[in-house]
Amino acid sequence: MKQVFAGIAASAGWALMFAASIAGAQLVSSADYVSSGPALLPRSGFMHVGHDNIVVDPSVRRFTGMVSALGLPDAQGKLYTFKASPVGPRSFKLSPDDLRGWRMTVLSGKRFGQVFTVSGNTESEITVKADKGPVDGLDVRDVFIIESVDANGVSMFGPAVGASPSISPGT
Repeated sequence: MKQVFAGIAASAGWALMFAASIAGAQLVSSADYVSSGPALLPRSGFMHVGHDNIVVDPSVRRFTGMVSALGLPDAQGKLYTFKASPVGPRSFKLSPDDLRGWRMTVLSGKRFGQVFTVSGNTESEITVKADKGPVDGLDVRDVFIIESVDANGVSMFGPAVGASPSISPGT
């Protein structure tokens, strides 16, 4: 009988210790954060990330994709073209030059965060303009998003410059 009570007491002790460690893990102190300019970054290695401070209009067209093959380098050995596979619900079947002038942002790999402008596309191949440099370092399985905004973040389908925005009914 003593052994049964000893086992119950040990189990209760472990349960109490487990509960205390879980509760303690939920506490956040200022020592858990590192100052990074005006922001505080968590020491745990996790960071809140998201879109930049631009509020993206949900009507902006987007093509998300993954690099399926690299194109041939130009005469100087620079890479500007790659084959793409659509990824995600907002992608669509490409027609020639659908994406011309759109902004491409690399979302993974060595070129993460780099922005390019699409000079043209076929049904499966995308070519970027040379003005922002080649996509050297881009690799198969890297993910990207191409949005119908120019390099400054202005929608290519928005009102003309100088036009006053119209008010939608119900607003």
